[in-house]
Amino acid sequence: MCSSKVSFDLRRVGALALAVLVCFMFSASTEAQDSAAILPRMVQNQIDALALRVAQQIRLSKIDPESVKFFVFDFSNATDKQCYKLGAILADRFSTALASHADGFIVLDRQLLTTYLKDNWIDQKEIQGNGIALALARSIGATGILRGDLQEDPNNQLLLTLRLEGFGPAWSAGSVINATSEMKALLKEPLPTLMRTSPIPAEPGVLMAGQNGAGTPECIYCPAPLYADAARGAKYQGTIVLSVVVTSDGLSDSILVLRGAPFMLNKQAIEAVQKWKFKPAVKNGKPIAVRVPIEITFRVN
Repeated sequence: MCSSKVSFDLRRVGALALAVLVCFMFSASTEAQDSAAILPRMVQNQIDALALRVAQQIRLSKIDPESVKFFVFDFSNATDKQCYKLGAILADRFSTALASHADGFIVLDRQLLTTYLKDNWIDQKEIQGNGIALALARSIGATGILRGDLQEDPNNQLLLTLRLEGFGPAWSAGSVINATSEMKALLKEPLPTLMRTSPIPAEPGVLMAGQNGAGTPECIYCPAPLYADAARGAKYQGTIVLSVVVTSDGLSDSILVLRGAPFMLNKQAIEAVQKWKFKPAVKNGKPIAVRVPIEITFRVN
């Protein structure tokens, strides 16, 4: 049974410079350029051959061909499940190759997920769990997905293991990639980060909680947000970080998402916090408005 548990932490945040680091995919045009420049023709041919195998497997599925839409996730590092530049480049090449074999199915633009993650301030690590990636892809229109893991083998080559999800019984395939030294370096180079670099603009009459003599508000009525059905079904758990102005009347205002979560949980968290009641912060014995970070954690019990 799934449920949500909410906790909030009113902590000092310096000059409102809470950075949100989000691992995200390159834009399609950048990936295409990098793919052509970095991947040798032999590697491109290997990816194309794997894409043909996957296309054949998709066509063997029992799903109505007219409704099959497919999404390729960034390939992750098998050791730590993190996203690196080589995984994004290879996934982009694979998606392009798969689209060329897409007879009876549609390959969705990888930029769809990039845009979704950026718009919702979601770290790609949040969607790596079993079932979460597939559920998220289906929420943006996909039928199934392809994921991949990259690992250096004892002969200093790269082993690429692909997993097809959402098309009946589990299916996987592997291939040894003849990697160049540049490719191996990119296997360990993180993707560019998306971060909130600009501070929240100064707000007249609003101080930072715990700074310059301002106290910290205390939540006295904090109902938990709803746990969206899609999140429950995927057994998603994670933490959303909001920045909230708590007014001198103890109400929430000016809510911003600093770190988000998939499955409409940002919306659920904001709607819940809008109903919260606080004992306001105090300065010099008088209630004041302050901005504070609030953490809302969803857990599967």
